[in-house]
Amino acid sequence: MKSGSQGFSLATLLSWLAPVAVMVALWYPHVAQYYLSTPHVTPEAVQAARQAPDDALLRELAGLAPNFMLAKAVYDVPDPVRAADRLLQGVVEVKGLPTRSVTIPFSTRDVVEGPTDWQLAIGAFSLPALLLRAYDQTRDDRYLLAARDMLLGWASFERTSWLPHGFLWNDHAVAARMPVLGHFWLVYRHHPSYDPAVAAQILQLIARTAAFLADARQFTVASNHGVMENLGLWHYSLAFPTLPDQERFRRLARERLREQFGFYVTDEGVILEHSFGYQRDGLELLGMALRYCTLMGDPAPPDWIAKYRRAVTFYAQLRLPDGELPNIGDTPTIPDVAGPVITEVSPSGRTEPLAPPSSWPSPAPSTVDPVGGYALWWNLPGPAAASGIPSRTAVTWSYFPGHAHKHADEMSWVLWAGGHNWLTSVGYWKTDSPGDREASSWAGSNAPHLAGEPTKSVRSTRLLASAHSDRMAMLDLERSSPGGYSARRQILHVKPDLWIVVDHVSGRPGGVNQVQWSTGKDIELRSIGAGLYRLQPATGSLSMILGLASSPAPSMRRLRGSLDPFGGWQVVGHWMATPVDALVLEQPSDDSWSITTWCLQDESKTAASCPPRPISARYTRGDDWSVTVPRVPASITLGWKGDVVAADLPTPSGGYRLALEPPPDLTSRRAAILTAYEQAAGRYPRFRDLGAYRLRAIYAVGIVMVLQGLVLGLVVPAGKPRWVLRWLSVVAWLGVGLWLTQVYLR
Repeated sequence: MKSGSQGFSLATLLSWLAPVAVMVALWYPHVAQYYLSTPHVTPEAVQAARQAPDDALLRELAGLAPNFMLAKAVYDVPDPVRAADRLLQGVVEVKGLPTRSVTIPFSTRDVVEGPTDWQLAIGAFSLPALLLRAYDQTRDDRYLLAARDMLLGWASFERTSWLPHGFLWNDHAVAARMPVLGHFWLVYRHHPSYDPAVAAQILQLIARTAAFLADARQFTVASNHGVMENLGLWHYSLAFPTLPDQERFRRLARERLREQFGFYVTDEGVILEHSFGYQRDGLELLGMALRYCTLMGDPAPPDWIAKYRRAVTFYAQLRLPDGELPNIGDTPTIPDVAGPVITEVSPSGRTEPLAPPSSWPSPAPSTVDPVGGYALWWNLPGPAAASGIPSRTAVTWSYFPGHAHKHADEMSWVLWAGGHNWLTSVGYWKTDSPGDREASSWAGSNAPHLAGEPTKSVRSTRLLASAHSDRMAMLDLERSSPGGYSARRQILHVKPDLWIVVDHVSGRPGGVNQVQWSTGKDIELRSIGAGLYRLQPATGSLSMILGLASSPAPSMRRLRGSLDPFGGWQVVGHWMATPVDALVLEQPSDDSWSITTWCLQDESKTAASCPPRPISARYTRGDDWSVTVPRVPASITLGWKGDVVAADLPTPSGGYRLALEPPPDLTSRRAAILTAYEQAAGRYPRFRDLGAYRLRAIYAVGIVMVLQGLVLGLVVPAGKPRWVLRWLSVVAWLGVGLWLTQVYLR
């Protein structure tokens, strides 16, 4: 009897401990992922940090804060004093951030609530940064002391947190904190209100921030976030040389950056983040890396310098005179006259402080980068130009799986001419807002695609051939998918004012191919006849005639500002989703072709050069087609036979021929990039934050645990039946725990 009683007691204990053990198993990996012991900062290190480094270095380092991007909005505020006064009243009124009420100096609610862009900005210490800007202008202690109290509140919250509330430990936000903390330390260490106890708390927060950036579990190797994490470590080693591990962190950041340079930027200087907006931001990060090397007295490798110089040249190729970039990928449509800050690199490899350049180099007429997957054509006014109307054509087929900011947009193109964006992509849609998934999918660009094709469909795109001359430029691209679907697109620019797109799709019986042509803002698209459309800006004398020929007759529909189906959008400025006109063309995906022509004209001339008359076209295969475009004074006929495009142009010779050439073999160069990425990603696998799933599982375990207690305590008779069921429940909980941790959370 005593033995049975003991067995019953053990079974009872284990039947309650088993579900508790399951709960622990569910949450332990999540808590362990973010656990970080607080580095010890000695009083001697605190005192030494008041003297080293000198103020000049800290001032330069503080000036790099906007380049970490997340706090950029507060550095763009023209009147930081007014914005800081409103902040002290508990109101955030900063362009680029949501207008919100906050608790001064600190409230957990302000960290964990609100939209994504707000939480990121708060996590990047935007509010202390704003106060520090106001203090720099006024020397009013209210701003500095408020910034101090904000940082102390954050330090306490961060040190006692077990789980990643909001963007508390977001990689980008943590990196962006370091220069703000350096800025605060610059002014606080000499201030009359200096308190050694407060200084110790601030420096401890700084040391924890650096330790987090160095933690391999938190390192985002694949994108600019990881680059910024490494730059944050270099910032730490320069700004806080008396704090723990600064030498080790310096070496670690250099080694990790060495890995990233193998796949983050190509030898041609193209930042591999699928977006021209991130070419701009990446250029600043590369310049910062070189400048940090100089400040540390540790020369940058020659290949870093070479890639940086080419990245400057490539950025100059992208920008309009007002700094606007082609809105491919996550790129805002916004002027940026000054552009990114850059550094001058001497022949010895030493760099100067980052600053806006006095001028940007003029773009070349043509740039084709078959490795990065971009092409840009310029028609520039001047003695050698074919027309006084400047234009920029940008084409993308870039796709590096695993790299950041990828839209489903291969073979899409955008066109700017004469001050107007005639053809656009959606651009940088606000995260977590309606339509954000669709904006980065195929409907966000004019790439040919299958209706319903997933954003991350398995696919590959290659450049078949290209050519450029003073009169014409052409690209021949092909995309294929394992399911048999194939799309081929040829883009031809007949300078100065005619663009031709030849599309052919095949291989998917019963499917539908879609192409969505979206105009820029303030451009009206209207039908003017069968297969004819006019694009008319709200102002100016320019217009464009769109001609269409295809087989068979396509289904056509217009969209404007539509979320379902998605189409007719362009993001202008900061997150402003603006309705635009879009024309959606649908054809069978088994074997269909279409030829579209885009003819630009100045209607202030006595005779329009693009009369609204239908084009005529034929298509046999990719290297055998022709199209005739009505023009004044005479129509133009273009055709491709073999590897030569022949054009009947109004030239003295009466004809023109353009020979296409295949690109060099790029297999080894692309393989090197992919290998570098895969090796680095394998060393730093990403933790899947499954907190929501773990929470659901814990709720379920808790409910079943209560039900088990009720059933075994009230329903099942005492004695052997209850004893046996308790042992069975222990076995069942072990099985449930294994399934939850090894199957459900995988």
